[in-house]
Amino acid sequence: MKDFKIGTLLHKNGIRKLRGISPLTLFSVIFSLPFEGVNFSKGIVRNPNLGSGKDAAYDFLKNPRHNWRKFMLALAAIVVRFIDVLTSDKREKVLIFDDSTYDRSRSKAVELLAWIYDHNIGRNLKGFKLLTLGW
Repeated sequence: MKDFKIGTLLHKNGIRKLRGISPLTLFSVIFSLPFEGVNFSKGIVRNPNLGSGKDAAYDFLKNPRHNWRKFMLALAAIVVRFIDVLTSDKREKVLIFDDSTYDRSRSKAVELLAWIYDHNIGRNLKGFKLLTLGW
């Protein structure tokens, strides 16, 4: 978080503290959940050690004043500059974005499960969009 100056990026993109827990702390907790293997409900809603309630996390994520697209673009630029130094000049430098469909048609009670349209098969199905970034 310090190497990529996430706190500064959050502030520059209008993601500021109004009251309660700092945006950097909340972002760090939400960002670390998948790496710890904990879902949002268990990590935020039922976590007494967080120091804030679930409303703070939901307000943080859905606030219309937070410019998440600008934040993600600025973060991507910093990450590309960081990785660019590690890549030799003899190799081609390419970013690959893939939004594959993760089909969960037989599931009923899975967190964040939604109806999505799969352009490859031409129909709606229950599942996720799996966004992957490759360098």
